[in-house]
Amino acid sequence: MELTLHVRGRIGGGMVIAVHGDLDFAAVDRFRACVERALQPPPGILYLDLQLVTFIDSSGVGALVALRQQAERAATRLVLENPSDTLRHTLRTAGVLDSFDVPPA
Repeated sequence: MELTLHVRGRIGGGMVIAVHGDLDFAAVDRFRACVERALQPPPGILYLDLQLVTFIDSSGVGALVALRQQAERAATRLVLENPSDTLRHTLRTAGVLDSFDVPPA
């Protein structure tokens, strides 16, 4: 499924990027570019709404890790919202879930 990204402000501050579709090798460059643009200027907090992510591969996981590091350098808190159980499992298996701010399900 093709990746679509919707960027919007959030009441109370920060930015939200709603991610829909497959976060894979074919889409990861567009995803990274979108998040990098959202970090300029730093919003203080950036929410990635992952509820509609249908698939993630290793390049998608790698992009999330790299973007978390970029957000830290920009003094921005990166929050992964609404990840599916499958996505949580993939991030846990990759050993990176605990490095993200993920609100309880």
